[in-house]
Amino acid sequence: MSDIDLSFFLEPPDLDTTAVLTIEALAPLSMSTAQPGTYYRSQPAPTEAMLYGMLENALGWHFPEDVRSDILDDLRQAAKDELGRGHPRKKEPWITGEKDAESGSGYVSLIQHHLEFEMAVLPDTTHFDDLWARHAHRKDDFEGGSRTNDYRVEGLYNRLKDDDHEASFVTRKKDASVSDPEDLLGDLPTDVTVRQNELKPFFPYYYSSPTQREYVILDGPYRYRIRTTATLASQIEATLNNPAAPLYLGNNDGWVEAQLEVISS
Repeated sequence: MSDIDLSFFLEPPDLDTTAVLTIEALAPLSMSTAQPGTYYRSQPAPTEAMLYGMLENALGWHFPEDVRSDILDDLRQAAKDELGRGHPRKKEPWITGEKDAESGSGYVSLIQHHLEFEMAVLPDTTHFDDLWARHAHRKDDFEGGSRTNDYRVEGLYNRLKDDDHEASFVTRKKDASVSDPEDLLGDLPTDVTVRQNELKPFFPYYYSSPTQREYVILDGPYRYRIRTTATLASQIEATLNNPAAPLYLGNNDGWVEAQLEVISS
């Protein structure tokens, strides 16, 4: 965390630097803005939130939502202190947060007031559908798709799924023979009745659910003309030559490479 430099935020967002952001796809992209569960439709181009997220990942700013919110609060307070008492710029959205754009997943960009997308040149795209391994983690219907479970529950699980035995699952609303999941590991009668959700502690990981997803293949790179501050332009230009993490758009299989070229400042 000591290497993370967020000092750009303390400068007013005077967008006096123009640059071109070029993004080249290294794999098919799937840029879905919603999570319908049965079919993930891709847009032909990324949203601004996706572009901001890609740049912030390159900078190493991949924060949980609560941490990101605290960071924004601290940065805004620090910027207020930097401006001094009674400064008129304290009423701008950069400080107040009144016009913060938020994605459907709750992501709020740290750089959205200091970098704007002016114009885009978008390539032609070819679309196709494929199956995608969607990770799920529900309280029921989990054991059929999970590849990892606690070995200690194998015997009980086999009994519960064997039609020749009287052991059985019941729904959570009905009475069961066992109330403590750890008791499931002991000697139990052959007619034991277990709530299915009581097995959940023994299947602690996500399971994969094959889901149809749309992908796009680009006929060329995305190009965006942006306006930003000189400080942030320099920071992004340098980090894209050596990003803190692999870059992607849409889901994390959509690997890309990006470059920023400053035109004027």
